[in-house]
Amino acid sequence: MKILVINPVGTDRWDENDRRIYDDFTSEGTYVDVVSLETGPGSIENRVAEATAVPQVVKRVRELYRDYDGIIVNCCLDVGVDVIRSIIDTPTIGPCQASLALASVMGKRIGIVTVSKTAIELFEELVIKYRMEKRVVSIRGIDISVPEIEEDIQRTVELLREEIDGAVKDGADVVILGCTGLAGLAREVQKYFSIPILDPAACAAKILEDIIEMRK
Repeated sequence: MKILVINPVGTDRWDENDRRIYDDFTSEGTYVDVVSLETGPGSIENRVAEATAVPQVVKRVRELYRDYDGIIVNCCLDVGVDVIRSIIDTPTIGPCQASLALASVMGKRIGIVTVSKTAIELFEELVIKYRMEKRVVSIRGIDISVPEIEEDIQRTVELLREEIDGAVKDGADVVILGCTGLAGLAREVQKYFSIPILDPAACAAKILEDIIEMRK
C-alpha cells in the first residue's frame, strides 16, 4: 500500500526525517511519501497558523491523492482532515483522533502532553469534538515551540517527563504525546513510566494501515 503524509507547514526541513519515522512505524510492504506545503506557517501552534494551513493542505491533497491508498495529515491538531474527508473517498487520518481512539482502549483516563501552551485550548476543542471530554483528564504543554524540539532532545525529554508526571497526578493512566514533532520520543520517555505513552504518528500509521486493509 502507498501512504501520503502531508506536513502542513511551509518548509520541507522535517520531510526526510518524518519519512524515516513513518517507515519505522509502518509494516513491511507499505510505501510512505512525505511532502510539505509550497507556502504555509513554519509550525502550527495556534489558531491563526491552523487557519492559514488548511487551504494549502487541501490544495496539496487534491494534487496528489489519486496515487495513494491513504493520507495522514502530520499534525496532532488534525489540520484540514474534516475538509479532506468531505471531498475525497481516500481514507484520511488525523493523529489526534487516531491517538484518542487507541488511548480509549488502553486506559480509562487519558492525558495529552503537547508543546506550546498556546495549543492547549485547541486540544480542548478537539477533545469535545471527538466526544472524549469524559475520558481526557489532563491537557498540558511543555511550553516550547515545534522548531525547538530538536535543538536539545535531552531537554525536550526532561520537559516531557515533568508534564507526564503532572498528567499522572491528574489521574491519567495513558498519555498521548500531542504533537507529531515529538514523533519517536514516546520510546525515550516510556522507560520512565509504567503507563502507556502513545506516539501520535505511530497511532495514525497503524490505524490507517488497518483501514486500508479492511477496505480491500
